[in-house]
Amino acid sequence: MSHSVKIYDTCIGCTQCVRACPTDVLEMIPWDGCKAKQIASAPRTEDCVGVKDVNLPVPTDFLSVRVYLGPETTRSMALAY
Repeated sequence: MSHSVKIYDTCIGCTQCVRACPTDVLEMIPWDGCKAKQIASAPRTEDCVGVKDVNLPVPTDFLSVRVYLGPETTRSMALAY
């Protein structure tokens, strides 16, 4: 059984997560799956150090990131704060 969970409903495309990333792995990409029509993507996951507390002044209590695991696989992950 497959189902989808909308975890991007609170993303407003503020880009705070992209600007706060200490290793510069995040970038905003167009995506119709959220309100802002853009979402943070981490195409260079090998550089990610997994910082979970960067004191983001995000207007919503939610950070969502799309992580590309390979050319054909995409995993979406969300970190609730």
